[in-house]
Amino acid sequence: MKFGVTVTNAINPNITAAGQADYVNKLTLAVEQCGLDSVWVADRTFFPIDIMERHPEMFSPHHSKPDSQNLLESVTTLSYTAALTKRVLIGFSVLCLPFRHPLLNSKMLNTIDVLSNGRLQLGVGTGWMPEEFDAMGVDYKLRGKLTDEYLELYKATCDDSTPEFQGEHASISGKIFFPNSIQKPHPPIWIGGITDAALKRTAKFGDYWNAFKVTPDDVSERLDKLANICDSMGRDASTIKASTTINMDLTERQYEDGNRVMMTGTNQEVIGDIKRFEDSGLDYMIVSVTAPDTKDTTRYIYEFADKIAALV
Repeated sequence: MKFGVTVTNAINPNITAAGQADYVNKLTLAVEQCGLDSVWVADRTFFPIDIMERHPEMFSPHHSKPDSQNLLESVTTLSYTAALTKRVLIGFSVLCLPFRHPLLNSKMLNTIDVLSNGRLQLGVGTGWMPEEFDAMGVDYKLRGKLTDEYLELYKATCDDSTPEFQGEHASISGKIFFPNSIQKPHPPIWIGGITDAALKRTAKFGDYWNAFKVTPDDVSERLDKLANICDSMGRDASTIKASTTINMDLTERQYEDGNRVMMTGTNQEVIGDIKRFEDSGLDYMIVSVTAPDTKDTTRYIYEFADKIAALV
């Protein structure tokens, strides 16, 4: 099992721009220094003022404030983490592709891969908030089709200086594209989501399947489904690794329906949870660290690396 840490996320205790800048700096350097594998950023552009009333199903108690969705822009932030680091992988968990211009976004992603000397991990998702799509002027109903086309186009730009791609919503022909990615044939693609559609997208495009809000039983069931989809598409399912992005709270146990929430509580309890995820088929875990402030979050990253990840 390998581990990464999100350095922007919805449990960030700092809601000011300056506070988030400090958070990104200190968490990124902590992950680089403590020996964990990667740093990750989340993606959010705009959201409605009454997000809690509109989307209560998307939030657990520690996501209970509307300003929890205030995030620094993800591509810009990931480029900054690339400059702060030399060793760790850097990735999106996850980047919402459908409302980003596919050619400009592809150029930005390849630029990050070049500047980081081939460390980019492209985690992508289709998005879930209709109001965000409205703000960006994109049809929410087309998000799946747009994601697939934009991934096809991105792959074409990674290894060919004159890429050719013709889709219904995106195309390029007869033009120079610079730069190509360092990683060949392209940076690893991590497909976010747990629906059957996400699994089909994983089978078609993914090097990793990246789940969210799942239990070990969910992972086992979804990986069985993914294997069946891969068989039907002629792909070897063993070529796809499984990951999850999950909240971790070492400060206290959390409970839902009288049961302890996984990845909360003592170090030994969290180690046990990780082993259950590993037994279910998980290869990688990206943690969002719950803590009251940046200083404590940084401290828990070191504790996680030394007393949990090193023992699994």
